[in-house]
Amino acid sequence: MSIKEQLLGTSWSLVSYESQDRNGELLYPLGKDAKGVIIFTAEKRTAVQIMKCNRENKISEDALALYNTEGEKEMARLGYHAYSGPFTIDEEAGILTTHVDLSLLESYVGNDQVRTVRIDGGRLYLSNVAHPERQLVWEQIKD
Repeated sequence: MSIKEQLLGTSWSLVSYESQDRNGELLYPLGKDAKGVIIFTAEKRTAVQIMKCNRENKISEDALALYNTEGEKEMARLGYHAYSGPFTIDEEAGILTTHVDLSLLESYVGNDQVRTVRIDGGRLYLSNVAHPERQLVWEQIKD
């Protein structure tokens, strides 16, 4: 079954969102206990929402200085990340591209978010192509 066939009409719950800082140390941009959902509609549109569970605990500027991108810093400051748009899949390369038309982060709107994609054992693995140190693991939501 193709990746597209496995994704269309499905919803997934966040298991983990990990990255590495500038020193190669593991970090969690929205906390170890972040919650999130990603949805793939039958019309080939995706919507992603991820939130920090305790948004009252603000991140320090010293900690933010270690983040790799301005986008990660903004997510960490806000304690939330969300974007949506139509998606395409390059089955051969294992690449999912979301053509972002809605986003909490202004820099995402009108741009493509490109991820490696793999599905294995009821889990969806996404890694940012431009920043492979950023990895998200999702578990399929079953009714």
